[in-house]
Amino acid sequence: MKKSKSKSKKTASKQPYSKLLFILFFLAVLTLAIFIVRPFLSTLIVSAIVAYIFYPVYKYFSRVTNMKGFSAAVLIILLLLVSTVPLVIVTGKLSKESYDAYLKVKKVFLDAGSFEEACTGGGGFICSIYTSSNSLSERYDLNLGFHFAQGFSSIASKVISGVSNFILEIPKILLHFLISIFAMYYMFISGDKMIASLKNMLPLRDKDSDRIMEHFNDIIHATVYGAIVIAIIQGVVAGIGYFIFGVTSPILLALLTIVAAFIPFLGAALVWLPVSISMLINGMVTDSNTLMLKAGGLVIWGVFVSIIDNVLRPKIVGDRANVHPLVILLGVFGGLALFGFVGIMIGPLLLTLFIASLRIYEEEKHHIL
Repeated sequence: MKKSKSKSKKTASKQPYSKLLFILFFLAVLTLAIFIVRPFLSTLIVSAIVAYIFYPVYKYFSRVTNMKGFSAAVLIILLLLVSTVPLVIVTGKLSKESYDAYLKVKKVFLDAGSFEEACTGGGGFICSIYTSSNSLSERYDLNLGFHFAQGFSSIASKVISGVSNFILEIPKILLHFLISIFAMYYMFISGDKMIASLKNMLPLRDKDSDRIMEHFNDIIHATVYGAIVIAIIQGVVAGIGYFIFGVTSPILLALLTIVAAFIPFLGAALVWLPVSISMLINGMVTDSNTLMLKAGGLVIWGVFVSIIDNVLRPKIVGDRANVHPLVILLGVFGGLALFGFVGIMIGPLLLTLFIASLRIYEEEKHHIL
């Protein structure tokens, strides 16, 4: 009896140290795992967002075919067919538009020319802005043309540098692309198990865990569908308008519209309104009724683009958690700085999840601690 009591005392005394050692071991392994996954972190997050968006489609395919792996593979192939071809076309067009704009500025600053010479015979949107700003400069004794040319030179050189880096990093991009495909495949077929495992890890009662997971789902739904998807729709519709009304660099402007759509209050108008005003001023300067009519048409189209947000958001988000506009704004630009262009999607999502975690902790701290 004495021996068994002494053994139980030793075991009890070892338990705190065992827990501490396990926690230290877990933190060490977690740190190493983060360093291993870190180069592909943005790829995995984007894959998770895409998998979340199309998960209802996967569930439908899975019910029809009764084969999870086959349904996931078919859906990924369809996504590749739908996205890859437009992506290749958009990348090619964007590269050309950026390069053409860069050449015009390069001609001004490196070949000792002028914007008047570079824009001889038209030149499209960039030249129309310069012409308009120059006309205002002459009328009001300003030097807008010079400042425009200098500022655009910096922007264009960065864009063309980014395109060049994109071409050089094609092998790396292909690797991330393959990882994304595999990640989406397993997220589709094992999504339910992943969520169940995550729920079981929470140090809460089942009732509280279910409520927290439901709250997270509402936040993700509001961010992904209420911000990201709507911004993409606005950018695509705006791009169609730029093309219809003869604005050059419609793809570049469409991408800028997607970014601007995240900005509260002004949104897509930050792009389509200056383009319309520039076209109107250019039409007034050149006495072109066609340009002025196109500018008016683009304004009407732009108003329609901006209304999309007000119409779709209540229907998509509904009574689910609404995300504060400031969170979206900080998430977009913080995400851009940290993750690059994909940060437009990642930033708002991570920031909203963090804020949701703080709220949940505030409500459930008596169960967590």
